[in-house]
Amino acid sequence: MRYILPSILSLSLIAAACSSKNGDASDSASQSAPFTRLDRLVEQFPSMPAQRQHVVVDSLAIPLYDYIYLMGASTGNIPASIDSLSHTAAFTMFGPEVEKAYPTTSDIEKRLGALNANMRRLTPSLPSYSYYGIISPYRQQVMLVDSVVYIALNHYLGATHDAYSTMPEYARFTKTAEYIPLDIAEAVLSVEYPFKAESAPTAIQYFIYEGALLKAVSALTGINDTATLMGWTPAQFDKAQTLEAEAWRKMATDNIIYSTDMALAQRLCAPSPASQPLSAELPGRFGRYVGYRIVNSFLEKNPDTALTDILSPQFYNNPSTLINSGYTPAR
Repeated sequence: MRYILPSILSLSLIAAACSSKNGDASDSASQSAPFTRLDRLVEQFPSMPAQRQHVVVDSLAIPLYDYIYLMGASTGNIPASIDSLSHTAAFTMFGPEVEKAYPTTSDIEKRLGALNANMRRLTPSLPSYSYYGIISPYRQQVMLVDSVVYIALNHYLGATHDAYSTMPEYARFTKTAEYIPLDIAEAVLSVEYPFKAESAPTAIQYFIYEGALLKAVSALTGINDTATLMGWTPAQFDKAQTLEAEAWRKMATDNIIYSTDMALAQRLCAPSPASQPLSAELPGRFGRYVGYRIVNSFLEKNPDTALTDILSPQFYNNPSTLINSGYTPAR
């Protein structure tokens, strides 16, 4: 069993049990995906009659067991573990807030339905995924166990929520429901198409991989707005566009592009207040933005390229990819 910590069982019995709060999941089954609120079931579990508890455990044994395991709450007995989990500080703190933010799941189900449809069309080799909402004390928004996806809803309460008041803006900005499918798509793609380095990979290879990953996230979610994909505010996106040509020249002059320092390459693609050492004015993840721009430029010239092709090592490790993209920032 593969556990991934970063980013689908159709259980009509449990859905019916939660229907008083979940409401109508979708207009059409083809446009939605089942999304089970494990957090809600865990909270309700101690007050359920014994027979009802048995039904819940029997119907959801595997996802419940894995959730308990991921949270480090296993006691060797699922009912006892669920009861213990329901009384943790995370549930006490976030349970009411998650319920307030997500009284129904229909919007999430529609987003996940679109994600599933695009995955079947564009990445047919990927497995079918099951989706579960949870509350988690950990930093990972999305957790994968084989083809089961756990979404920590307490990470998506809204950018202005009091729970995130001590976080810097770049970390708070993506704490919204809009980023649930984006984070899931990235978590899935990162697992199924990890960066496969050559013997001495360069920063530009990693940038292009990150750009390809982001392009694939865009294709799978249907979200094309660059600022949203980058996790930037509109002002940050404008700044990146304004300074793009200058930053690219500096990357070439300082030999950052072909540096084999992977720690530097990863730092320039990771969320952060700024993209140092390029510029304190540039938002974080500028390396990923450059990679995304290169991939887009390449696809404009090669529109028949499959999504799985740009996620392959043969694409991002190929020195000709940058040349063939014709990427030349104008400003």
